[in-house]
Amino acid sequence: MAQSKVNITPDNMAEWLASTGFLFPRNEMEMSRFDKLYPDESEDVSDFQVDCAGIFSRTLKTSSTIPLKKEAEEKDILPLKMVARKGSDVPKHILDKMKKNQDGRAKNDTGTTEKGIE
Repeated sequence: MAQSKVNITPDNMAEWLASTGFLFPRNEMEMSRFDKLYPDESEDVSDFQVDCAGIFSRTLKTSSTIPLKKEAEEKDILPLKMVARKGSDVPKHILDKMKKNQDGRAKNDTGTTEKGIE
């Protein structure tokens, strides 16, 4: 009968998690496995220079910029709305109540219900 080649069992799961870096290695064997999986990499930083004056005076030119979206797109928000309603549509009587509340509110009203706070 063939033997299983799987070395990971429920009994040694923590040992393998530590060996692969998901947990901190606890002994030399786990550390040697981790070192074998992730060998040391040396970075060459000999030609790397930092222009501090350019950074502080804001004259340093960057090679690339990462565009960030300020507004979320509707297609990204729609699934979140459905989750908030447990996947169902908003009932008509609730929509009517929301519209009625919005129509009755003054234009300069902030939406707070507390009155007389000074």
